[in-house]
Amino acid sequence: MQPTSPWKSWYIVFMLTLFMVLAFADRAVLGFAAVPIMRDLNMSPSEFGLAAGAMYWLYPVAGIAGGFALNRYPAKWVLTVLAVIWAVSQLPMLWATTHTEVVIARALLGVGEGPAFAVALHACFKWFEDKDRAMPTSIVSEGAAFGIIFASPVVAYLIAGYGWRTGFAVLAALTMLWVVVWIVTGSEGKVQTATPRVAEIKRVPYLKLLLDRTFLGNTIAGFSVACGITIFLAWLPPYLLKGLGYSTTQAGWLTTLPWLTSIVLVLVGSFLSQRLMKNGVSSRLSRGWMLTGALGLGGLSTIAMTQLQPGALQLLLLSIGFGLPTLVWTLSPAIIAEVTPVSQRGGMLAVFSTVANTAAGSFAPYFMGILVERGATQAQGYATGFMILGALQFGVALVAWLLINPEATTASFARTTTTEPSAEPAPAQA
Repeated sequence: MQPTSPWKSWYIVFMLTLFMVLAFADRAVLGFAAVPIMRDLNMSPSEFGLAAGAMYWLYPVAGIAGGFALNRYPAKWVLTVLAVIWAVSQLPMLWATTHTEVVIARALLGVGEGPAFAVALHACFKWFEDKDRAMPTSIVSEGAAFGIIFASPVVAYLIAGYGWRTGFAVLAALTMLWVVVWIVTGSEGKVQTATPRVAEIKRVPYLKLLLDRTFLGNTIAGFSVACGITIFLAWLPPYLLKGLGYSTTQAGWLTTLPWLTSIVLVLVGSFLSQRLMKNGVSSRLSRGWMLTGALGLGGLSTIAMTQLQPGALQLLLLSIGFGLPTLVWTLSPAIIAEVTPVSQRGGMLAVFSTVANTAAGSFAPYFMGILVERGATQAQGYATGFMILGALQFGVALVAWLLINPEATTASFARTTTTEPSAEPAPAQA
């Protein structure tokens, strides 16, 4: 069934985008405050990296549990619970004086953040048919970029003028404000139709879904992008300050450049992908090759950036190297939703997001901290870390290019799985 009010579907997209804005602002505030936190709490770079990675320690449990909760509860209320957890998790930072307290606060944040992306996309998919999902999905996913863009100068100003704890307090209040508005105005979409190739497939064994070539290709691609995102969230502000020598004010504004680039590149890439799909081009080409090409080119740009001196060209390559790979977080969920039966979609999106983020977030920020500590200079440590990141993304792009094939996946599911109704409960309606 199509939504009865077209404007309502785009209002939901707006609210879900705000949801992602706050999600990433709540994540990123630690990176904005990295330098004063390390100074005031006497943390080494590796200790700070460990604290940044603590958010991902509970991702596997929270992420998968939140995704599968969508099979029983309306997305509206799952989103509400997650946002409340984010707000509460900011509060310990108002009085934290030790490394352990920061680690605990970030681990609590991870409980709410783990399922957030998958739940938001599942909620969005319930308002749009498959052929129309690329643009709304890209807008919601780019809420992450909007969150950094809006938060960077504001948080930098708050930290400079009122101390780093103020940034956490303001974000807690704004998150609770979103919760109130969402409870009053949010609602559940009614679109439950599957793509034509999987419409008759009611259920696929989860082991087959998890081991499928297309799912694995998208997951490793998502992992490599999540490595970049978690490193940028934790380390871009101190990299600009300590590695490249920019001032605090300059770093606050320059932090927004990669995320602005991400918005432009992802919206353009999503638009082209959607047009190709509507013109009959296969999903493997219009989605799979698009995302792997963006990932590979982004990795090469990051490698090239490390060979340049600070300046405009280096910042341009830095921004492209970050922005292009983020197209994966728009197109990979669309591919997974395309090949997965509707009753299992929320769970599989959660597994994708959780595995990719947990694997990346648990070690990438900490690994970067170790490289910064062990480099001959901090600038050289950062350069080594970003070079490794670029090489990882380029290599993963080649592997994912070989694996991702939605048409082959759905054909395989149709040959080997039952079309009988699933015993699992249907997704809840509001």
